[in-house]
Amino acid sequence: MMLRMFFPLWLLLLLPLLVQADNVSEAKAPVDRLNHALLDVMRGGPQLGYHGRYKKLDPIVRETFEFEAVSLIALGAHWKKLDDTQKQQFKVKLTDLSVATYAAQFKTFAGEDFVFDSSQDLKNGRLLLRYNLVAPKEKPIRFEYLVGQFNGSWRIINIVVDGISDLALKKAQYTSVMDREGFDALLAKLTQKISDYAKNNAV
Repeated sequence: MMLRMFFPLWLLLLLPLLVQADNVSEAKAPVDRLNHALLDVMRGGPQLGYHGRYKKLDPIVRETFEFEAVSLIALGAHWKKLDDTQKQQFKVKLTDLSVATYAAQFKTFAGEDFVFDSSQDLKNGRLLLRYNLVAPKEKPIRFEYLVGQFNGSWRIINIVVDGISDLALKKAQYTSVMDREGFDALLAKLTQKISDYAKNNAV
């Protein structure tokens, strides 16, 4: 009798841990997909070339990030002042720039691998997922992914690399341009950055 009462009690105690583990597993899916794609294009490196890497990464980046949320945060108070057409233009340009940045920066392979480290629950149901980018004879690089659920799917909102937040940098740069020069100037600068990536990455 006591054994029958004791066993269900342990199941109830373990249930929150099992639910949390399931959430982490689901939340990791877009991050693992992105990291796998990055390693894949790094292995292809010069053989793929910049445009080949861009083509392979483009659908993955679009499906693993939530660019609506990224755009809103990146522009801060300026986001509300834009009309729907401008919001769409910025989101498209920011998406293109993100793909271009990955294609330009992840172009060679030296035995790297992304290794999951830990997770942390945050407010509003979001999670922080910690990974280390490890390579032979190199100091690990810490990658922290902020992820949230959007329409039932987990998506990436921000990446912090060795303590430096990509989204914080974007917000500082983009809001400064918006303050000084306006929306059209910001869009032109993002377009130029994408063009520079293509021009300066023949391989």
